[in-house]
Amino acid sequence: MARSAARRARLLLSLLPQLRRGRTVRIADLSAALGVPSAEVASLLHDLVFCGVPPFSPDALIDLDIQADTVTVVSEPPALSRPIRLTRAELGALLAALETAGVQASDPLVRKLADAAAGAGSVELLTHTLRARPDVGCAEVYATLADAIETARKVRLTYQPVGTDASTDRVVHPHALVNRAGVWYLTGHCELAGADRTFRLDRIRYAEPLDDSFSPPTEPTTGVVPDLDRLPVATLRVPPGYSIENRDWPGAVCEPQPDGSLLVSVPYASTRWIAREVCSALGAVEALGPAEVRDAVRSYAERLLAEPTV
Repeated sequence: MARSAARRARLLLSLLPQLRRGRTVRIADLSAALGVPSAEVASLLHDLVFCGVPPFSPDALIDLDIQADTVTVVSEPPALSRPIRLTRAELGALLAALETAGVQASDPLVRKLADAAAGAGSVELLTHTLRARPDVGCAEVYATLADAIETARKVRLTYQPVGTDASTDRVVHPHALVNRAGVWYLTGHCELAGADRTFRLDRIRYAEPLDDSFSPPTEPTTGVVPDLDRLPVATLRVPPGYSIENRDWPGAVCEPQPDGSLLVSVPYASTRWIAREVCSALGAVEALGPAEVRDAVRSYAERLLAEPTV
């Protein structure tokens, strides 16, 4: 049976807490703990010896002595040898991912993230940030499509194009998931159109994997996704000391000002996306224009303020 890369990554992470310096563990015990066959555990262990932390020198890799039935941990896995400390950017990325996965701001995990974040502020601040971050609402669709891409299976989509209330059902050969300025797109071959098409994930109302497979293209088509240089551009003002990360603001161009602030030009595919990002900064980022972005930020902020505090 095909194993997804995401599942394998989860199993590798699940192994790490079992591996302590000087400890010898029976592979059968690890198999029982993870709920997978011993042969797969052995394969995972052989993958782990190539894992570590930068600069990935021999002393920064996971050192295991793997025998037929046991594994001995020669040195402490470097990833577990020091407390976890997250930067504000890393914390923001985790919060956005948790929101996408359906985790609520009241979840105890938010407090644990606050404890692991270096200088990220109070739990209350994180709670407000989580409420302001994207509420994508398409995590299940994304997971279905990602699995279909990996296994080369066709999917049946119910899709609502822009500018219409009518939805259409179509069978698609999914090629790639692409993010442009905070908006996720699926590219693939649409049997209804008989050609390659792009679908915005927030307009896919339903996605169902089919039993039929297809032959993936050698190079998936992504040119049908809007290029950043063709998108409208918003202008933001950022105070001194505030970090702009390109993974949070794709395509951002920063212009330093004499007072230490930044004027930032950011392409956007959706006013809703850029409004969420501005609001997630909790007042640190000011939208200067265009008017549609300022209006979207004002509307989104008013809605957030009207919601009860979690």
